[in-house]
Parts: sequence; structure tokens; C-alpha cells
Amino acid sequence: MSLIPRDSWSDFHRFFDHAFPSIRSVSGAGVFSPKVDVLEKDTAFEIIADLPGVEKKNISVTCHDNTLTIEASTIRSEEATDENKIIHKERFEGKIMRSFNLSENIDPKDIYAEFEDGVLVVVVPKLESTRSGEAHHVEIS
Repeated sequence: MSLIPRDSWSDFHRFFDHAFPSIRSVSGAGVFSPKVDVLEKDTAFEIIADLPGVEKKNISVTCHDNTLTIEASTIRSEEATDENKIIHKERFEGKIMRSFNLSENIDPKDIYAEFEDGVLVVVVPKLESTRSGEAHHVEIS
């Protein structure tokens, strides 16, 4: 009986991780890029990020120079003891980070986020368009 889980899909993903390291989810020194969905609605953009195993107190959402950054960290304290030892580990531990370039039609002060059941939803409201649909005649001097 094997105690190390094995399935063909994870082997398939591992093949691509090694063959094409530039498209891996893990980048650099243990920083993981979470899976996200980005939705555009009439009045706002929504960024939905999966952050399993992360506590709300360990999440930071910032917006600086029209770049929205989601950062989080997760640490599991599963120390090996005399009675049990870790023989296989797949769950991620460490820093999680993802950044998004935002358009000019947002106000960073209006951004808000909700976190429930390991899912972070960041709502980025759009500013009202100041453009009118009317043509503007420019005088030539």
C-alpha cells in the first residue's frame, strides 16, 4: 500500500512545471500566485481570488500608482515528532502575491474587499465617465 498520493493530473502538471518553468504558479523565492477570476461589470471590476488556508488577518490589499496588489501568507506548523513524520507534502506554505494594473477611471479610495471561506473578492468601482457623447468643435486660429 502506498501512502504517497499519486494521480495522473498532478503528474501532468508537474511535467509542465519542469518543462516550462516560466509558466509555473510559483515564482521566485517561494512566492505563489493564486488563481483569480477578473470580471468587468457595468459599474465595477471584481477580482475573485482563491486563498485556501489563509486567515483574514494575514491578507493585505493595496493600491499604489494604479497597481492593485493582493498579498497573503500562510504557515502551517506541522512539525515532525517522534510519533509522526511528514512523508509527503503538497499544501502550499509561504507568501502569496498577485498584482493588477488598473485603468485611470478608478478611485483607489473606493476599492473594498470581502473575505469568506477562503475566497477574497476585491471590488474596484469605476468612476463616472466625464466624456459626453457630443462632438466638440475646435476653432482653428
